[in-house]
Amino acid sequence: MAYKSFFRTRTVKRIVLQERAGMPAPLQEGDCHGKSDTQGPFEGLGVGSVVLASGGALAACSPNENETGGAAKTSSQGSSYQFAKRKSDIAGMTQTETDVLVIGGGGAGLCAALSAAEQGAQVTLCEKTSVLGGATMLSSGKIPAVGTQQQMDMGENDSVDACVMDIMRPNNYSVRPDLVRTVTEQSKDIVEWTEKHGAVWTIDQALYYGQTAHRMHTTADAGKGLTDALVASMSANDAITQMLSCEMQGLVLADDSDDVVGAYGKMGKDELAILAKNTVLASSGFANNPDMLAQYCPEAVDAFKMVAPGATGEGILWAQELGANLQNMGAYQGHAFHGVDNGKTLEQGIANNGGIMVNQEGNRFANEYTGYSELSPHVIAQSDNIAYLCFTDAQVAKSAKYAEWEAEGIVMKGASSAELAAAIGTDAATLEKTITEYQAAIEKGEDKFNRSHLPESFDGPYYAVKVTGEIRHTQGGMATDLAGHVLRADKSLIKGLYAAGGCTEGFSSRGGAAYMSGNGLIQALVFGKIAGAAAATESPESATIVE
Repeated sequence: MAYKSFFRTRTVKRIVLQERAGMPAPLQEGDCHGKSDTQGPFEGLGVGSVVLASGGALAACSPNENETGGAAKTSSQGSSYQFAKRKSDIAGMTQTETDVLVIGGGGAGLCAALSAAEQGAQVTLCEKTSVLGGATMLSSGKIPAVGTQQQMDMGENDSVDACVMDIMRPNNYSVRPDLVRTVTEQSKDIVEWTEKHGAVWTIDQALYYGQTAHRMHTTADAGKGLTDALVASMSANDAITQMLSCEMQGLVLADDSDDVVGAYGKMGKDELAILAKNTVLASSGFANNPDMLAQYCPEAVDAFKMVAPGATGEGILWAQELGANLQNMGAYQGHAFHGVDNGKTLEQGIANNGGIMVNQEGNRFANEYTGYSELSPHVIAQSDNIAYLCFTDAQVAKSAKYAEWEAEGIVMKGASSAELAAAIGTDAATLEKTITEYQAAIEKGEDKFNRSHLPESFDGPYYAVKVTGEIRHTQGGMATDLAGHVLRADKSLIKGLYAAGGCTEGFSSRGGAAYMSGNGLIQALVFGKIAGAAAATESPESATIVE
């Protein structure tokens, strides 16, 4: 997509907020540490409770509209909204101006800010928590990409059409194909563009579940490495002002229309408003908002929250009251292998290589050879949301993590099924029946859950680890066109408003835990870049829907 510069070259005074007393400097490379298989880089700050600018947890504010959104709740003649304020209502606040305002400092927001600055815009990025990175920082740093140098060096023969089909298959072809095709066609570019900003990508040697080609690319040091690279590049760009611990509380509208002209909020005790030619919402999803989660993803309410602390859904609510069309609000990414006894995401390979999962009653409950996300609601649905991943020496021999589990003391053992039952506290007769049935299914070549990817045997000694299901992030939000414009149900634009990342309509599924690895991150990066460029090069009057 080609863009021409809308803004004339001019000098804008840069607000250096890190020089204000008590305000943190922008996050620099190396400031935030963590690994993707632990509690994450927010460990020590408390996942789900990273300090917000004014304690900004949303309470009792889940939407009441249906998924398709609806008309704005008020007229454009000065009537009040729950969140939005008119420009005349912010007269008493400290005000600053910028070309592009980006709300949210995760992967989508970082890409939007960098992309807008590349188009010549002055950019202000507001992040309500005290660190940058959001869900991207917590991610494994993996995206599917087609036609990259990494694929060519590997000799992989892949195509855009094949990748589109692989992403569409888990959701039964129910999501918008234009979104999927856009990220797939732009995947090579986003790898190369982020490399220019310091990211280091390698292609995974393993063929991922559901993928028909080797196309999963991983950044060095996972999501933290990607975040560090983008933040370092942003910090070196004088056109981008970073405002951390800056909690936006709603959008600012023109006095005579519902055009978005900025946002208002708090920074410490100070009320402020930032006026902008265009605003990009990159404010994440709602996995850390209990009310919205209960409304839209009730089966995931009891999941372990491996989520970005700032994923409280307010951006979705702000857009919804202006009439934004909300889609796929029941969709999310889960993970079925959260270690209860060590607080880490455990290795799925144990299950893929023949391990089974039993509940506290000793019964199997699902086909374990499936996507880690799709399996998560099955685990959460068991008694106390608990399951036991049971395996043998055959799975241990192929495990990269077993030695670590032994050292951590989380492995329960038994020479026989009866001894394992005693170790995990389940009924011995039931567990013995479960294992006997599985052994018979191995001989047959298929089990009662239609699992045919089976080990050669399943003989003792036996091992088990205690697991529950995670939720990682939600995959629904406001609908956008292919330039990131936020759309109403009638496909009219909310002028001056763009969006990208977890607050927008995803393409993993229409609802539930169906998910293809890398969907969330590739969407955030690609559409963050697209929305930032569009916001920098369009005026609200000139913007038109892009299909």
